[in-house]
Amino acid sequence: MTAPVPTATTSTPAAAQRDRKEKKGRKKFELSRRARKLTLAVHVVTSVGWVGLSLGMVVLAVMGWTTDDPAVAKGVYKAMYVFDDTAVTVFSVFAALSGILLSWGTAWGFMLHFWIIVKWVITLFMTVFAWFVIHPIVTQAAKNTADSAGSSSGPGWPGDFLLWSVPALFALLTVAAVVSVYKPWGRTKRGRAKSPAARRKRAAASAAS
Repeated sequence: MTAPVPTATTSTPAAAQRDRKEKKGRKKFELSRRARKLTLAVHVVTSVGWVGLSLGMVVLAVMGWTTDDPAVAKGVYKAMYVFDDTAVTVFSVFAALSGILLSWGTAWGFMLHFWIIVKWVITLFMTVFAWFVIHPIVTQAAKNTADSAGSSSGPGWPGDFLLWSVPALFALLTVAAVVSVYKPWGRTKRGRAKSPAARRKRAAASAAS
């Protein structure tokens, strides 16, 4: 009886080790089709809502800075405070969490595409800046105008700060939205290594070895 002839599909120790590494590096968590669509819907709605709220905050910041009517200034900065303390916070949190879930539970990943990294940098910066810088200043502007109702004094330096910072945040949100649509710059080095073409190349090399 002759010994069986090894074929191209026979696993060698090196090929088996590569297969184990690839299986270990695969995603362990993946959203179902229904969950993916629901998460995507939440992400789109909250992201678009965040952009709209940011534009509204720009309009209010300009109105508060330009008006000479103390009652108008009081109402404007009070509205900014209410929006920032409720809707902006909720929409920004849900946009960020749904984005994390989409990256974690789908093939897009966190570090596989440059556009995702850029979007995450923008989102992280905006979230931290809005919560820890913008919100206290909006609160101070609302307090200043509430205390000065009936007088000619306005929001003070908080109004000057909000006049340029709020439009800047709106511009960053717009950039993030455009990046999400066009998805530029291709894959990262890690993303290229995990691309379908790279996996097929490794599979062919394993079969040949």
